Amino acid sequence: MSNEIDPAHILFPSDAPRLDPTLNYVSRDQDAAAARLQRRVDAPASPAAPNAPAGDKTDVAAALFKDDAALKDVDFERVVGGELDQVTLDAMKDGDSERANALKAATAALSEDFRAAGTDPASIQEAFQIVRQSADSLSPPTPEQIEEGFASSMAELTASGVTEADLGIARQMIRDLELISPGVVASLESHGAGNDPRLVRAAIKEAKRRGYR
Repeated sequence: MSNEIDPAHILFPSDAPRLDPTLNYVSRDQDAAAARLQRRVDAPASPAAPNAPAGDKTDVAAALFKDDAALKDVDFERVVGGELDQVTLDAMKDGDSERANALKAATAALSEDFRAAGTDPASIQEAFQIVRQSADSLSPPTPEQIEEGFASSMAELTASGVTEADLGIARQMIRDLELISPGVVASLESHGAGNDPRLVRAAIKEAKRRGYR
């Protein structure tokens, strides 16, 4: 299956692959995706804390990674599960056990990814809020509405200085997230959230923080 970006969707692939975890090549792809997702650039590279007075006995590691320390007690599975549980329950009510199981696995995989990458829980909740707002309509958008949303959002993003390179790294991060948590992207994109400029900017910001170039 193709994993190209649908021209009518800024962020998400149009035909995310169904991955068989028993295949070795899939495992290798997932390992590579996980490595890219967890490559961070926000941690200072210097071995010494900046502006530390001479003779200061402060724990340098604690000073450098204070944000990580603040996140160590965050229950990321609860943060992600709080957003995906309803989608999972809906799949179960529809009798789609395959999709429900995939969403459960995706919740665990995304939770571990966000934890390992040091993603701010507030950023996660903000992204899911945008997706929820897109899903508040009574029915999914028509192809025409998706095309219109794509055009207007691209115009807004371009006018604000977002480049094709920016979009490229955001799309690569989304592809990698889909590799480690197959199916979640399709569930979240069903109402066109991938064309929301706020979500696109958030994805670009997170991709850059993770070291995508």
